[in-house]
Amino acid sequence: MTRFDRVIPPGGRGKITLSIDSRRVSGPFNKRSVVWSDDPQKPSVALYLKGTVEPLVLLEPGGYLGLWGAIGKTPPAQLKILNNNPRPLKITGIDSDLLGHIRWELKEIEAGNVYQLEVEDISPQAGEYSGHLFIRTDHPQKPELVIIIQGGIVEK
Repeated sequence: MTRFDRVIPPGGRGKITLSIDSRRVSGPFNKRSVVWSDDPQKPSVALYLKGTVEPLVLLEPGGYLGLWGAIGKTPPAQLKILNNNPRPLKITGIDSDLLGHIRWELKEIEAGNVYQLEVEDISPQAGEYSGHLFIRTDHPQKPELVIIIQGGIVEK
């Protein structure tokens, strides 16, 4: 987002504010903005906004888990939930739209900072499925984490 003074008198000063929506960026970024003016000596100037966005909560290795295998023999999938905020993070509940297909267990590894989620297939029959785990937290800026779950189960 850019905000700027639209009119600056000759020889005067103006203000330009550049910002990014950090909800849409993760990791390193480098953004460029070009300022155009009626100055004959320098009609344009490039401004750069560079930095790194650390997510408040990181899902490692990512927000997706796959469960592929045979009925009763599918290895569980795991991910870590890492709190990057100085304030402790409490997970207040987990819901899913895949009841009857998966079972999960959440372990707190480091109080308020690191959790491990293990998801296991419990499908009674062969087939493919796709859905979500909805992890509720007490963090006002990150009240819900969504994990995509996909599975493909074949007969033994």
